[in-house]
This record gives sequence, C-alpha cells and structure tokens, in this order.
Amino acid sequence: MPLLPGEIFIPRNAAEIRDDILTDIRLEAIAQGVPNPPVEPGSDWHVFATAMANVALIQYANIRISEDNGDVLSATGPELDAIRDAYGLAVVPATPATGRVVVAVLGPVTLVDGLQFVLPNGLLGKVSGTQLAVTSGTEISVVTIGKGADANLAADEVVRWVSPPVSLESEAKVSFNEPLTGGADEESDARKRDRILNRLRNVPAGGNWGFMIETALNSLATLQYAFIYPALGGPASVKVAVVKDVDPDNLDFSRQLGSGATAIVRGGIHDEMPSPMEIVVQSVADESADVGIQLQLPDAAAAGGNGLGWKDAAPWPPLVGGDAGRVSIAINTAAIFRVTAVTATSPVAGQTHIVIWSDVDQKFNERLITAVAGGSGAWDLTLDAPAVDSQNSFIAVGAYIGPSAVNSENYGDTWGTVARGLGPGENTADVNRVPRSLRHPFVEDEWNSSLTIKQLKTLIDAHEEIIDAEWSFRSLTTPTVPASVSSAPNILRPRHFGIYSL
Repeated sequence: MPLLPGEIFIPRNAAEIRDDILTDIRLEAIAQGVPNPPVEPGSDWHVFATAMANVALIQYANIRISEDNGDVLSATGPELDAIRDAYGLAVVPATPATGRVVVAVLGPVTLVDGLQFVLPNGLLGKVSGTQLAVTSGTEISVVTIGKGADANLAADEVVRWVSPPVSLESEAKVSFNEPLTGGADEESDARKRDRILNRLRNVPAGGNWGFMIETALNSLATLQYAFIYPALGGPASVKVAVVKDVDPDNLDFSRQLGSGATAIVRGGIHDEMPSPMEIVVQSVADESADVGIQLQLPDAAAAGGNGLGWKDAAPWPPLVGGDAGRVSIAINTAAIFRVTAVTATSPVAGQTHIVIWSDVDQKFNERLITAVAGGSGAWDLTLDAPAVDSQNSFIAVGAYIGPSAVNSENYGDTWGTVARGLGPGENTADVNRVPRSLRHPFVEDEWNSSLTIKQLKTLIDAHEEIIDAEWSFRSLTTPTVPASVSSAPNILRPRHFGIYSL
C-alpha cells in the first residue's frame, strides 16, 4: 500500500527490511559489474542484511512510539499528560461518589443539607440538599466527603449516621437504583483526550459554549461530556446537559448523571459564569432503544466457509417477514424457554447454537439447543444451560435471541462502544427557538445522537470478517424531542439487541 503524504514508513517485520537491503545490494553489485551477486540465504550478504534488519526494526518501532506519543488521539499516560499541560489544562482532582441512601425513620423528619454519615471503610458522606418531611423508605440524595474510588459503595451496603436527629434510625442502606458511584482517584485518559480536543475544536473563551464544556469537564472527573443548548430559554440563557459514561463492571449502563454529581458540575459552572446569565445544568434522560442488525458473515466451516463467521452451517433463527426484524423471548422459566421466531424451519437439536442478549450485563450469552418442540411463532427450546444472565437471573421476556457467530461476544462489546459514543438529541423543536438553540456540538459534527449508517460502519470497521450490514429493526432512530424546554434532552440507551444473518 503506498504511503500517504507525510506518513512515516513502518515496515511490517524485520524480513521486509532485510529483503529491501538485499535488493539494494544486488542492484548495486550488478551496476558495478558483478553479474550474479551472492544474496541467497546463508550467504555473507544475507547474514549481514538480517543483522542490520533486526537492529533497524527496533529503531522503526521507537519512531512509531514517538509518533504515537505526540498525537493526542493515540498518546496515553505521561505523554498525554504532557500534551494536556502544553495546552494549559489543569489536572482534574479526585472526585467524590454520589448516589442515594434509603432511610428508616420513626416519623416524618427533616434531613438538613450536610448531615453526615460514615461508610464502612471510615470515609464520610453527607446529605446533598435539605430534605423535608422524609418518611421510611425515602431515597435521599447524598455525596461523599471523601474522594476517590474507595468512596464508591454498592447497593444494599449499610452506612451509619454520625449525629442522627430524633426519629431517624442510625443506619441507612445504599440505594439499588442509584448506588454510590462516580468516585475516581484520577481522570481517565479518555477524559483528558476529550478535554484537549474540546480546547482544539471549540476554542473555549469568554463564556462561549466551548468554555461551558471545558468548565463542566474540569469540575468532575467522572463526567463523560457536556452538551450546550444556547438560548434555549431565550436571550442570555443556556442549558448544559451533562452525561456520564457507562460502568460495565458494576452493570451500570445508564447515561444519566446522578443528582449529587450534577450539583457538583452546576456549582463549578455557576462559579465561573456571570450571575445575570440564566444557566440551567441538567442531566440527560435515558430513552430505551431496541435494535436488530443483519450481518453478512463468512459461512461456517461445516458449510464450506472459512469458519470466521457463523458458527452453524444453517444459522438459526433466520429472519422472515413476520419477525419484523427481530426474534425475542416469549417465556423464560425453569420449565419453558419459548421464542417468537416465525420461521417454519426447525433448529437442529444438538447442533444449533443461539445467543441471548441480556440487558442486565449487555452481553451475548451462548447456548446449545438440545431439544425442540412447538413451531412457527412459538418454538419451545431446551437449552444446554438455563437462559440466565451474569447475576444468575432468568433473562427477561422481550430480550432478543439470534444465531451464534464465532465473534458474537466481540460484536456485543463493539455495540457497547457504539452506545457510549452517542450524545443527546435536540431539546426543542420550537421553530421560534431553533436554530439558535440547537445542540452544541452539532449532532451532525460530533457525538451523533441517532442510529444511522455511521454506527453500522463502526461495527464493520472493527471486524474485518463482516462483509455487509444493515438495520433489521430500530424501535427508535433518534431520541424523542421533549415537549417542554424544561425537560431534559433524551439520549438513546440501547436495551434489547440481536444480530441475524443477512
């Protein structure tokens, strides 16, 4: 492949360098009158060229490393920090964890802002915002005083109030819906890169929207990004919509930033901006999206293919018209596993593999079909293991199933990468506000909000065995636009997901 202008040549291996050296030696020897110079394996020139190539390959590798370390898109660690420093971007300090705790009270009580509690490891936390007339079972917004990863706490863990008021039980449990998350010891490389790119692309200055993004990112290390809606509420107003990243390790795939974390970002922005300006800082709202994709993959080895695509010779279930682009679970119990596939073609017991997508862990779970009953629209399948997720719970009715591919797990991981790269949609369709209040950065430029050919291209580019791809089903193609500008903008949160043969 020819080099592009300005591109540095990097050989594939030492043999390529050796062969280039031998070619030059042979041509020069012939030019000097040696008709058949000895460059074959075992010759002195071949030994010399091999030794030189091994040394040169190390230097070429060092050149590539040096080139990568100087590029904001590929630099990591200290090298990325050096680029950040060069642009005058400060270090974002360790961040607290935010979330909710479920309280128990003997009677209605007021919990004042700043009321402290102790985590099991000794770190302190506090109530975020005064809470009036609190009753048992109420989930209270809290933020830790201690910062870093040690401040995170899983659901149902117990915290103890330092000086509880009368009627408040001494212990509270961490919320299942919003556990204590977001505590980080340091900013990730991805966040540093986003801050640097924002500085380059949007030129933050004088309170413009690029400055708003930079200020938001500087205020909280676990904030993934901030999106600006200028003049959404009229002149001298702006909305800042904040987004968090997913956390697969804790099975958290929401993009909504908790109220405590949002308050931290809000405070950081309000401290930097003039008071006459109306600035609303709000988390985005998740909007579930179900997706089916058809892929053209190489045939299985059993069907004469190269074995890098589908696992079975006849991938099952094949989509037919009545499926409307996806096949889902109709019943999932210890006794029955029923799917909605409309095809009249039966899977083969002991041979057909399927994958089941779980919204809980956002992964494909492969199973072998060991027995088949039922028929079109209601296939009852016996699997080699229960259809459960990583929490050992039966995968919910409505989840999608599809044929298994050699790289199904990797396709699921790539889909997760696609999902975390989506941004929120517009916050209004009011012709009297648009285009002044369109989302910044524009949805056409960065952080696309819709499911389009771009997301399919990401999947294709990541897996060279994919020949073609198309959408078979999308419950939504773009986030719903809120009816009121006071509502949060929506962001697509992928839920059910299936891959089928094209």
